[in-house]
Amino acid sequence: MKVICIDSSNKPDKVPDYEWIKEGIVYTVIQVVEMGLQKNKLGVKLKEVDLSEESFPYQYYDLDRFIPVQMLNELYQEKEKIAETADLELI
Repeated sequence: MKVICIDSSNKPDKVPDYEWIKEGIVYTVIQVVEMGLQKNKLGVKLKEVDLSEESFPYQYYDLDRFIPVQMLNELYQEKEKIAETADLELI
C-alpha cells in the first residue's frame, strides 16, 4: 500500500536522520503491526526506509503519521466534484 507522510515531527533522538521519514514523501507499507508498548496504536514497516538496531527500541513508524495515497486521491476528486457543481453566483 502506498502512503504519504503527513507528520514527521517529534523524531526520537535515538533515531538517526537517515532512518527518519520526511513529510510529503510517498512510501510503501510492507507490514502493519499492533505496537506493543503503545496501546491501540498501529505501526508500519516501510520499503524505502527502515529502523535498524541503531534506533532500538523503535522498530515501526506510527501509522498515524501517514495517509493512504488512494484516500488522498479520493478526497481530491471529491473536492473537484464540489468545485464543478458549486454555483459561484451564490457566493
